[in-house]
Amino acid sequence: MISGMESQSLHLLLEHYLEARGDRRMPARGDIDATRLGPVLPIIWVNAYETDAGTFRYRLAGEEVNAIFGAPIAGRLLSDFVSGERFDQVNGNFLRVVREEQAMLARGPMYRCADRIALGERLALPLSSDGTTADGIIGATARNSLVDFDAVQLTAQTVTFLPVDDLSRNSGGLAAGSHGS
Repeated sequence: MISGMESQSLHLLLEHYLEARGDRRMPARGDIDATRLGPVLPIIWVNAYETDAGTFRYRLAGEEVNAIFGAPIAGRLLSDFVSGERFDQVNGNFLRVVREEQAMLARGPMYRCADRIALGERLALPLSSDGTTADGIIGATARNSLVDFDAVQLTAQTVTFLPVDDLSRNSGGLAAGSHGS
């Protein structure tokens, strides 16, 4: 189990990710077996980094993710549905996952950009077409019930990063507070 991560769905995603990567640093998108992630599918999302755009294009998103944004996000750039300061923060975190090949665990308010805030956790894990260099992300956002937008405006989200080389089932994986940003 991952220290500090509460969501069983996120634990399931991490366990499958570790199995799918095998002896490589990171799995490819095609290594992910959706049949193994049944309970996680509604909250899962996969994106690919587009160098020219400097952001990420969503390849798929679960029903709960699409519901937050009021429309399917597959095929769209992150900048199409997240803007301004929220885009800079989310895109920056995702860039760190890909460029530094790190897992990310965020806790606190989720989906502020959609004004449908819920408290929860988000796990983002780098994917690699060649098993060596990150070029996409698989992630999931587990959220509790929606909360009042004004009540959580000042609540900070905590974000923890850990190099993929440090992820393992034996070490406990991502320990909250181990690598903050």
